[in-house]
Formats: sequence, structure tokens, C-alpha cells
Amino acid sequence: MTIEVRLEKLLLVIHGEYDIEVSKGLIKVTVSGAFNDLGAKALTTELKAAIVALNQTPFVMLGDLLDFNGGTPEVFAESDDFNAWLNSQNMIAKALIFTSPIHIAIEKSLVKSKATQNIQYFENEHTALKWLDAQVDKFNAKLA
Repeated sequence: MTIEVRLEKLLLVIHGEYDIEVSKGLIKVTVSGAFNDLGAKALTTELKAAIVALNQTPFVMLGDLLDFNGGTPEVFAESDDFNAWLNSQNMIAKALIFTSPIHIAIEKSLVKSKATQNIQYFENEHTALKWLDAQVDKFNAKLA
């Protein structure tokens, strides 16, 4: 009797591209492509590290999602978990550049943890940055 065992390599591939920039209390995240769970986990892990490195300093976030092509259901679950964690951090406001009404509707329905955030959607970076500046000014005025 011969028993044949076949082992196949499981190839895990990250889908979706991102870039994270941190500068003077602003975290800018640019995403592009279609994400899978591995891409989303890589992004949120790096984002958490960037936020933790701020040592509880208040910050704002700018997300450029113009080239985001969607993701698997696991992507939105990862985003919901990340945003639940983000709610316990010192984020002042979040501006998302996101022009697809369908993607916005999907995101709002699947990422419920963002409901309590000071968040707005914009069509361009200039307007988003102006709004974030105004949110920082309001935050600082409350501290004065």
C-alpha cells in the first residue's frame, strides 16, 4: 500500500498599496488598489505604530482614498477593529478624500466604530486640509 502526501505551498499575497506620512501632528494615509485582509492588516499595524509613536500627542488624520478600489469583507472588519482602537487615542479629527458614493456607503455601513469620530468626506486634499486646520484651531481654543 502506498500513501501519497501532497503538500502545496500556500502563497499569501498582500493586495493593496499604501503610504503613511507623519508630520507635525498630521498623519496622512494614501491607499490605492483593491485590498485583501493581509494588506489591511499591514496598513493598520503600521498606522498603530505611527500613532503610538506620537506618545498621546493630539493629531489629525488625512486619508486619500481616491485610488481605493474596495476590499474583501475582512478588510472592512479590520478597519472597524482599527477604528474602535483609534477611538481611544487622541485624534482630533479625520478627513477622508473619497469621491465614490458607493464606497462611502459601504464603508459607513460596515465600519460602525467610526460613528463617534469627528470625520468628514472631501473631494480634494486642499479642502480637507483647510477643514483639519479649523478642527485643530477649535481644539486649541478649548484648551486656552
